[in-house]
Amino acid sequence: MESPIKNEKIAKPLVILEIANNHMGNVSHGLGLIERLNGVTEEFRDFFDFGVKFQFRHLDTFIHESHRGSSLKYVRRFEETRLSDSEWKQLIAAARNFEFKLLATPFDEVSVDVCKNVNVDFIKIASCSLTDWPLVECIARTDKPIIFSTAGANLDQIDAMVSFFENRSISVTLMHCVGLYPTKDEQLNIGQVSFYKKRYPHVAVGVSTHEDPASLRTGGLAFALGARVFEKHVGLPTDEYENNAYSVSPDQLTAWLEETKKSMLSVGEETQKLDNSADEIKSLRALQRGIFARSSIKAGQQLLEKNLFFAIPCVDGGFTANNFSKYDKFVAKEDIGVGEAITQNNTVVENNRKKVKQIVEDLRSFIQNTQVAIPIGANLEISHHYGLDHFYETGLAMITVVNEEYCKKLLFILPGQHHPEQFHKKKKETFHVVHGRLNLTLDGHCRLLSPGETQTIKAGVKHEFTTDSGCVIEEISTTHEILDSYYTDKNIEKNSNRKTVVKFWV
Repeated sequence: MESPIKNEKIAKPLVILEIANNHMGNVSHGLGLIERLNGVTEEFRDFFDFGVKFQFRHLDTFIHESHRGSSLKYVRRFEETRLSDSEWKQLIAAARNFEFKLLATPFDEVSVDVCKNVNVDFIKIASCSLTDWPLVECIARTDKPIIFSTAGANLDQIDAMVSFFENRSISVTLMHCVGLYPTKDEQLNIGQVSFYKKRYPHVAVGVSTHEDPASLRTGGLAFALGARVFEKHVGLPTDEYENNAYSVSPDQLTAWLEETKKSMLSVGEETQKLDNSADEIKSLRALQRGIFARSSIKAGQQLLEKNLFFAIPCVDGGFTANNFSKYDKFVAKEDIGVGEAITQNNTVVENNRKKVKQIVEDLRSFIQNTQVAIPIGANLEISHHYGLDHFYETGLAMITVVNEEYCKKLLFILPGQHHPEQFHKKKKETFHVVHGRLNLTLDGHCRLLSPGETQTIKAGVKHEFTTDSGCVIEEISTTHEILDSYYTDKNIEKNSNRKTVVKFWV
């Protein structure tokens, strides 16, 4: 399953199996854990990449000499689980042998060198080391892809970390993390994944969690919100060693992976609209209303809504109400009696949606080339006075910026287009040409307007215009009323479908 994350180093969702000190300082126990992890992950490798992560500390320098051998919790834990170089080599070899990606968290500069020497695939920066700049600078010099956790960090610190690595063109993954062990459900705040994805759109986002090992929801929730890297602490409980309160056993890891896999399958495709299945379309069609003749319809007659009614069930081969829109022209191929279904056999449909789409694409390209700023969320109104087929000869596109006691519009005329003669009984308007040149005719007198020039048109003055090169007009006027446009050619006013409004076009 290909993942749409931004870190090119990660092809599928990556599950980091954090061993930490759960090898217990016993290389045999550590090897047994890695072997069990391999057995668990084998059946999930089509859905996830897996990595084993170790923690490296050079204890002879990491712990201050005055506290070596002390009873301090972490000092005692680290010293009791110390491994020799040869033992580390065995664990690393086992991880490589089972084709796990190799990750490590170095807590000091000497350990960064160890990461380089064993050629880890990723370096993980622990939350406690976030903005430990001497260590971070040393890690950056390895040129390895970086994963860092954010527990306890404020937004300025996280911003600084992202900027630090992006400025060095180093692949980085940000992990939402809560530094409570274990973390209660109400403390997980997995919604932070959405926040980080919006704030850092060029950065991969993941989660490092320390919840109750029996909890199965975290992976699916985080994946649905956009996380593509997951870190789980893992351990192998035995008669000699117990797992801590936030490390999953192999069996618990299996259950978590199975639940996360189901969630991934339920989330499905995120990058594009999927085609609907034939079964889905068929099941919905049974609930769609068919089109039937309300009155007798003659061959060659256009079908209008007043001639029709809509009801279930729709007959085989029949059109549905879902097919009937302002973009489609239905014409009877033969006489149709009252109550008869409108079908592909007795009716031909002229689909104008493609024509509108092409016009929108041409207008979008033209407007982009003019570099005229478009108001956010503006609707595009297309005027096709003699029909869509004649738009490029006679037509206009406009955006209404505001229409209150005053009105402002942007008018777009494509090269070679003509706007037919009209007048307004109430509206007084001023044309300000902001792009191209306009041939404006007022009561039969023609004037050429260039960019920056203006012309006021009083109520009652007949006006028409055209352009050879394409033109953008800023129209400033009194309030515009829909019924206050009168055309010299009365056939235009008879065309009730001479305007098409398009939303979501920019």
